[in-house]
Amino acid sequence: MEYNRKQQRKKAGFAGIHYGLAILVMGMLVVAGALGLARFGYGMILPAMQQNLGLTHDQTGIIASANMLGYLVSALAAGMLAARFGPRVVVAAGLLWTGITLLLTGFVQGPNTAALVRFFTGVGSAGGNVAMMGLVSAWFAPARRGMAAGFMVGGSGIAIAFTGWLIPYINSISPVDGWRYSWFALGIVVMLLGAASWQVLRNTPAEKNLGLIGEIPGAALKKEQADAGSGIKDLIKIPSVIPLAAQYFCYGFSYIITATFLVSYLIDEVGCTQELAGSIWSTVGFLSIGSSLIWGMLSDKLGRRAILVTLFCFQALAYSLLLFKFSQGWLLWLPAVLFGLTAWGVPSLTASCSGDISDAKRAPAVIGFVTFVFGFGQVLGPLVSGYIKEYTLSFHGAFLLATVMALMGALFSWRIVIQRD
Repeated sequence: MEYNRKQQRKKAGFAGIHYGLAILVMGMLVVAGALGLARFGYGMILPAMQQNLGLTHDQTGIIASANMLGYLVSALAAGMLAARFGPRVVVAAGLLWTGITLLLTGFVQGPNTAALVRFFTGVGSAGGNVAMMGLVSAWFAPARRGMAAGFMVGGSGIAIAFTGWLIPYINSISPVDGWRYSWFALGIVVMLLGAASWQVLRNTPAEKNLGLIGEIPGAALKKEQADAGSGIKDLIKIPSVIPLAAQYFCYGFSYIITATFLVSYLIDEVGCTQELAGSIWSTVGFLSIGSSLIWGMLSDKLGRRAILVTLFCFQALAYSLLLFKFSQGWLLWLPAVLFGLTAWGVPSLTASCSGDISDAKRAPAVIGFVTFVFGFGQVLGPLVSGYIKEYTLSFHGAFLLATVMALMGALFSWRIVIQRD
């Protein structure tokens, strides 16, 4: 009897803890590497990199858009590959590729090579992030899905907080080439995360002789019987996929403007020091770590649609406050606080919705498709914003555009219909 209990605990995980918790923690670290370091690290490194290479504002926008273009190109394929071969191998390969390209970014000598390497970084980032978010539906039942996705997305906040401290520190040691050493450091970290993900991740609970966390007996089997094809035509036919993709496009367009240029805006237009701008950026990261989990848990209780609409409205307010260029006091920090409290809630809820409107098997493909559409917004946002800054000498028009797109995201979110909502 005692032997059997020990065997059951061994199957479930250490000391009887469900192995899904290991998936959850590893998922947060994967997101931290694939997005937090690989994508958002650029915004923190950008001022020193721009100065050293003599880049114009439109060139920095093109470099950022190149990264998003790589993500766009890879997202759909990453989802389909994860649906066919399992997320584990796609995540590990994606992070390894991403780490190598981050190392290479430290060697660039001009805008063209920077854009090319950042494009390939985006390719790897999509492989890691899309496949990882697809695992949420495989390990967590709908009643726990929002919580799980919110926890994982919090990895971006950890990475942002980390880079907000690390990059200024490295630059203080090496003012000229510090930005290059920063890319080297980020690349090594992401490669180590890739190796760790291969060791920890499993494609399904069945590989550990376990069920879903929060599973209602009989529900999973019933849903699996409804599985259909995972081609693009099949995915588009799923109810609410189109509005889900549309709101994600609006999110991609709006949030990436702030994520890319907030630090540059604070330094160039508001007059903040790099240390103060880094502290504000770190605040975004710290606040976003727990907020994503809270929004996910609220969506489990109150419904995905209502929480998505709420998130977009708060984001629109954050972007609109940047139009006033507050230079001191709590008003200087308020837009960053609102952004940090809400920004990563949308990706986690989108991943949860993808599983809610489909099934565990097709969820990675649905996430890949909506992320593919989202990628167009990410490509256009920095590109348009860079040109606006270059030719108007202000980010005012860019933040105004971000505000409008966030409000459109709220409208599309209201069109999403989930049975539980």
